[in-house]
Amino acid sequence: MQTLLHSSDLAQLYETDPTLWLEKTIEHLKSDRLDQLDIEHLIEELEDLGKRDKNKAASLLEQIIRHLLLLQYWSAERDNNASHWEAEIDGFRTQLRRHLTTTLRQYLSLIHI
Repeated sequence: MQTLLHSSDLAQLYETDPTLWLEKTIEHLKSDRLDQLDIEHLIEELEDLGKRDKNKAASLLEQIIRHLLLLQYWSAERDNNASHWEAEIDGFRTQLRRHLTTTLRQYLSLIHI
């Protein structure tokens, strides 16, 4: 049986068990008990989610650029590592394509790495 908590109980739960807080918040959302939500922490989590998405996309792009530079300029190690670097580039590109949304694509076009 699901136990729904009041917003003050949820706020306290957020500090002690964030995973359980998330489960309870989802229960409240699914049962349309919006008045029982811990709005402050929910907003914080949603903002953090957006930041994580942006950071992940930027990190993948940085890895692609780093490996392209290795491939282009580290001639002393090219013979030994070129196939590995190329495989890494392909892997990072695949991850980035899966992760990119229109908004993240616009974000990446605005940042300077």
